[in-house]
Amino acid sequence: MTTMFSPPVQAALDSVDEAAYTSRPDGSRVPQTSAPKIIASMLDLLDVTPGRRVLEIGTGSGYSTALLSGLVGDDGHVTSVEVVPELTARAADLLSAHGRRNVELICGDGVKGAPGSGQIFDRVIAWATVERIPDAWLRQVAPGAVLVTPVNVTGLAKTFMVVRARYDGRALQPQQLLEAGFVEAHDQVVDQWLVPPYGADALIRDEQGRPWWLSARWLRGRATAAGEALLARLITEPRESPGPLTEVEDSAAFYNYLLATRPAELATAALGEPVWRIGCATPAGAALITADDAQHTVHAGDEEALRVLTGWAETWRADGSPGVDRMRPVLQRGDDGWRVRLAL
Repeated sequence: MTTMFSPPVQAALDSVDEAAYTSRPDGSRVPQTSAPKIIASMLDLLDVTPGRRVLEIGTGSGYSTALLSGLVGDDGHVTSVEVVPELTARAADLLSAHGRRNVELICGDGVKGAPGSGQIFDRVIAWATVERIPDAWLRQVAPGAVLVTPVNVTGLAKTFMVVRARYDGRALQPQQLLEAGFVEAHDQVVDQWLVPPYGADALIRDEQGRPWWLSARWLRGRATAAGEALLARLITEPRESPGPLTEVEDSAAFYNYLLATRPAELATAALGEPVWRIGCATPAGAALITADDAQHTVHAGDEEALRVLTGWAETWRADGSPGVDRMRPVLQRGDDGWRVRLAL
């Protein structure tokens, strides 16, 4: 039977009871659970073979840990780090009950890697978005190690992509991109999912208590009040216009194109709902779309932001309407890690 995944990953999927890990006794799903298709796609990028030593950032339900346990085999080892103590304890019980003996679980901040584990890893995979690929991980890997992680690609809230990179012993070499997003990595337990733990430069709540937030470079350090006023206008006087794309154009491709070409000019936002938007925002107005629907724009204030967003769509068409398949990751060295940005 043909599958979309490599034979080793498909075999691991077939050998692990997903529901045993991701379902609670009451039938509800563990919130810290990624879609199996995304997990499998990232494991394929990781290219795990028997005998490998894997560092996993974000144990979550333990499902991905069990898959990695099967992929590395009896001669390999998985070290998994999770910031939530209850999840660590739960996964330990499940993995032990299912005979997964080649796994070590650590409760701590995964951005710091696995200090004290004594392991040198040749694979690193993360299920939480980092602001940059941290040096702490690279200090614990061997030359030739492969890293697969979601990472912020603009510096704005909720702008991420999964990147595969290889460490040559001195530097990271970017190799591949995958469209997927995960909750932000944080050294504290995140107990809500509507407001990002960092990156929201302005935040207000509507009469129902729902959060509305905005992230933009012009807001940082000096214009919080202007951002709050703009959010208030989006609450009280929103308008909707067709476009900037037509019904036959690819919203996700345009969305990702903006991440690559307009990182300094973009704004991201959530309008009282568990979905985030992207577009143009100034103190005088905003025009925002979603990754799934760039055929309709929510806007408020003056029309300049809407004109700018429409202009970006025209430039995208002139460039041949590129999507992720026309993009590549670019890694930039920083003080404590590697920042990832996108380029066409």
